[in-house]
Amino acid sequence: MSSIEQIISKEVSLRHRDNFWFKHFGAIPQWLKIESVIFHTLDQLCPDYHGGFWSFCTLSNQGAYLYPDLPEEKLLLINPHNGHEAQVSPHAMGIVVCLLVFSLWSFKTESEVMCERFYQLREFASQHPEADAIFYLID
Repeated sequence: MSSIEQIISKEVSLRHRDNFWFKHFGAIPQWLKIESVIFHTLDQLCPDYHGGFWSFCTLSNQGAYLYPDLPEEKLLLINPHNGHEAQVSPHAMGIVVCLLVFSLWSFKTESEVMCERFYQLREFASQHPEADAIFYLID
Protein backbone atom coordinates (compact mmCIF):
# COMPACT_ATOMS: atom_id res chain seq x y z
CA MET A 1 0.00 0.00 0.00
CA SER A 2 1.41 3.39 -0.94
CA SER A 3 0.50 6.66 0.68
CA ILE A 4 0.48 10.05 -0.94
CA GLU A 5 2.91 12.44 0.71
CA GLN A 6 1.15 15.47 2.15
CA ILE A 7 2.34 18.70 0.52
CA ILE A 8 2.87 21.49 3.02
CA SER A 9 2.29 25.17 2.28
CA LYS A 10 4.40 27.72 4.12
CA GLU A 11 3.75 31.46 4.03
CA VAL A 12 6.76 33.59 3.07
CA SER A 13 7.62 36.23 5.66
CA LEU A 14 7.64 39.88 4.65
CA ARG A 15 11.41 39.86 5.08
CA HIS A 16 11.87 37.15 2.43
CA ARG A 17 9.31 38.27 -0.16
CA ASP A 18 11.78 40.28 -2.26
CA ASN A 19 13.45 37.09 -3.55
CA PHE A 20 10.25 35.05 -4.03
CA TRP A 21 9.59 35.79 -7.71
CA PHE A 22 13.16 35.40 -8.90
CA LYS A 23 13.71 32.20 -6.91
CA HIS A 24 10.59 30.41 -8.17
CA PHE A 25 9.96 32.04 -11.55
CA GLY A 26 13.22 33.72 -12.61
CA ALA A 27 13.98 31.09 -15.28
CA ILE A 28 10.65 31.75 -17.02
CA PRO A 29 10.51 34.19 -19.92
CA GLN A 30 8.79 37.46 -18.98
CA TRP A 31 8.57 36.35 -15.33
CA LEU A 32 8.32 39.96 -14.14
CA LYS A 33 4.82 40.21 -15.63
CA ILE A 34 3.31 37.16 -13.90
CA GLU A 35 2.38 38.92 -10.66
CA SER A 36 0.38 41.67 -12.38
CA VAL A 37 -1.36 39.11 -14.61
CA ILE A 38 -2.42 37.19 -11.48
CA PHE A 39 -3.85 40.36 -9.91
CA HIS A 40 -5.66 41.29 -13.12
CA THR A 41 -7.06 37.78 -13.54
CA LEU A 42 -8.61 37.79 -10.07
CA ASP A 43 -10.09 41.19 -10.81
CA GLN A 44 -11.83 39.60 -13.83
CA LEU A 45 -13.05 36.50 -11.96
CA CYS A 46 -14.27 37.98 -8.68
CA PRO A 47 -16.82 40.80 -8.76
CA ASP A 48 -16.20 41.55 -5.06
CA TYR A 49 -12.41 41.79 -5.32
CA HIS A 50 -11.10 45.36 -5.27
CA GLY A 51 -7.39 44.88 -4.67
CA GLY A 52 -5.45 44.28 -1.51
CA PHE A 53 -2.39 42.69 0.05
CA TRP A 54 -1.32 39.27 -1.21
CA SER A 55 0.49 36.58 0.76
CA PHE A 56 3.17 34.45 -0.92
CA CYS A 57 3.49 30.73 -0.19
CA THR A 58 6.05 28.05 -0.97
CA LEU A 59 5.22 24.36 -1.17
CA SER A 60 7.19 21.41 0.13
CA ASN A 61 7.21 19.99 -3.44
CA GLN A 62 9.14 23.10 -4.62
CA GLY A 63 6.01 24.84 -5.94
CA ALA A 64 4.77 28.31 -5.07
CA TYR A 65 1.61 30.40 -5.23
CA LEU A 66 0.04 33.52 -3.80
CA TYR A 67 -3.38 34.41 -2.47
CA PRO A 68 -5.22 37.62 -1.57
CA ASP A 69 -5.17 38.27 2.17
CA LEU A 70 -8.84 39.21 2.49
CA PRO A 71 -11.08 39.36 5.59
CA GLU A 72 -13.96 37.50 3.90
CA GLU A 73 -14.21 33.76 4.60
CA LYS A 74 -15.64 33.02 1.14
CA LEU A 75 -16.05 34.99 -2.08
CA LEU A 76 -17.71 34.16 -5.37
CA LEU A 77 -15.41 33.28 -8.27
CA ILE A 78 -16.88 33.13 -11.76
CA ASN A 79 -14.89 31.62 -14.62
CA PRO A 80 -16.36 33.09 -17.82
CA HIS A 81 -14.38 30.63 -19.95
CA ASN A 82 -16.25 27.57 -18.68
CA GLY A 83 -19.29 29.17 -17.01
CA HIS A 84 -18.49 27.66 -13.62
CA GLU A 85 -18.80 29.57 -10.38
CA ALA A 86 -18.18 28.72 -6.73
CA GLN A 87 -17.82 30.32 -3.32
CA VAL A 88 -14.23 29.77 -2.16
CA SER A 89 -11.83 30.95 0.53
CA PRO A 90 -9.09 33.46 -0.29
CA HIS A 91 -6.53 30.61 -0.21
CA ALA A 92 -8.51 28.58 -2.75
CA MET A 93 -9.08 31.74 -4.77
CA GLY A 94 -5.32 32.27 -5.04
CA ILE A 95 -4.77 28.65 -6.05
CA VAL A 96 -7.43 28.89 -8.78
CA VAL A 97 -6.04 32.12 -10.20
CA CYS A 98 -2.43 30.90 -10.07
CA LEU A 99 -3.35 27.61 -11.78
CA LEU A 100 -5.13 29.49 -14.56
CA VAL A 101 -2.27 31.94 -15.05
CA PHE A 102 0.46 29.28 -14.74
CA SER A 103 -1.31 27.18 -17.39
CA LEU A 104 -1.70 30.07 -19.82
CA TRP A 105 1.87 31.23 -19.17
CA SER A 106 3.27 27.74 -19.78
CA PHE A 107 1.70 27.71 -23.26
CA LYS A 108 2.65 31.32 -23.96
CA THR A 109 6.31 30.87 -23.04
CA GLU A 110 6.74 27.12 -23.69
CA SER A 111 8.68 27.08 -20.41
CA GLU A 112 9.34 23.71 -18.77
CA VAL A 113 9.79 25.50 -15.43
CA MET A 114 6.34 27.08 -15.74
CA CYS A 115 4.88 23.64 -16.50
CA GLU A 116 6.58 22.31 -13.36
CA ARG A 117 5.14 25.15 -11.27
CA PHE A 118 1.67 24.38 -12.64
CA TYR A 119 1.87 20.67 -11.82
CA GLN A 120 3.39 21.30 -8.39
CA LEU A 121 0.52 23.62 -7.51
CA ARG A 122 -2.04 21.27 -9.08
CA GLU A 123 -0.76 18.43 -6.90
CA PHE A 124 -1.12 20.65 -3.81
CA ALA A 125 -4.61 21.71 -4.95
CA SER A 126 -5.68 18.06 -5.16
CA GLN A 127 -5.02 17.75 -1.40
CA HIS A 128 -6.70 21.04 -0.46
CA PRO A 129 -10.00 20.92 1.51
CA GLU A 130 -11.64 22.91 -1.32
CA ALA A 131 -10.21 20.71 -4.09
CA ASP A 132 -13.63 20.01 -5.65
CA ALA A 133 -14.40 23.72 -6.05
CA ILE A 134 -10.87 24.49 -7.27
CA PHE A 135 -10.99 21.86 -10.01
CA TYR A 136 -14.58 22.76 -10.91
CA LEU A 137 -13.47 26.34 -11.51
CA ILE A 138 -10.41 25.49 -13.61
CA ASP A 139 -11.91 22.59 -15.61
